[in-house]
Amino acid sequence: MMDLLEFIQKHWGLVATVIGSVWAGMKLSMDSKYPKRSEIDEIRKNIDQVEQRLTKVEDTLEHMPTKEDLSALKILMTEIKGETNTTNARLSTLSHQVALLIEERVKG
Repeated sequence: MMDLLEFIQKHWGLVATVIGSVWAGMKLSMDSKYPKRSEIDEIRKNIDQVEQRLTKVEDTLEHMPTKEDLSALKILMTEIKGETNTTNARLSTLSHQVALLIEERVKG
């Protein structure tokens, strides 16, 4: 044990350099393997932003019509179009009859 202490006393500069080099090597090795705290915080912030965007998209999709809803709407619009055409034909006939009645009333 005394030999070690004597060696350290005689060569403290060399020992400090070796210990410092080993520490620096370990620090560099760990920096390349593990992310820094600031990088982790930035990743967490990005994840939170993506989660907020995803929540907005999910909320929007909840209120949008489904395929079945659109199909039912298309059928209803087709029915309305048919009824409108029928109503137009009836109005045309009725308009003609009113015109004839007015003409007869004016002549008569």
